[in-house]
Amino acid sequence: MPMSAEWSPNQTLLMLTMWAVMMVAMMLPSAYPMLAAYDRAVRADAGSESWSVAAFAVGYLVCWGIFAALATGLQWWLLAHSTVDSMGVLIQPAAASLALMTAGIYELTPTKRTMLGHCRAPLGFLATEWRDGRTGAWRMGVAHGRTCLACCWAVMLLLFVLGVMNLWWVLAITGFVALEKLTRSAAVPRVAGVLFIGAGPAVFLFSATV
Repeated sequence: MPMSAEWSPNQTLLMLTMWAVMMVAMMLPSAYPMLAAYDRAVRADAGSESWSVAAFAVGYLVCWGIFAALATGLQWWLLAHSTVDSMGVLIQPAAASLALMTAGIYELTPTKRTMLGHCRAPLGFLATEWRDGRTGAWRMGVAHGRTCLACCWAVMLLLFVLGVMNLWWVLAITGFVALEKLTRSAAVPRVAGVLFIGAGPAVFLFSATV
């Protein structure tokens, strides 16, 4: 529901829940190859403990839960400073342009390429980060969650461009994240980076002429 700038504790909890659920829905599809690879590895290990895959998933989602809390605080701050409207849409063209250009520039950085490479290589991650037991599984999930967060945080800023409550926009970003992680093409982040950078000034100029 649309929110006012004066958030009550109940509204804050609802917004945090919304962000947490949204992060789970957006990130689990692209995390499936990693979870599937870990599940196969666990099944092949007779000494593995039950529920290890669940522990891995929980560890992964803890990182995105922290992001959800930070995003909730950011949305409240932006709303209090009249930078987003009640639906979470950036209403200042300069801010929307900055978000697009930030995401675009990050897509072209070596850090992005490195983190994306880790996300695309489940077997390599398991070979280097393997830990036994449920606690080890949880720690592996956290490690993968940190990598995934480092890969995708800038793209998540784009939720504010058309609104965090715009389900079609949420689906579009979810699809892009999945495409970026599930393909091996180096062209995907490069093309996306160029498009995002180009869209930044275009949004600003278009808003100035309207």
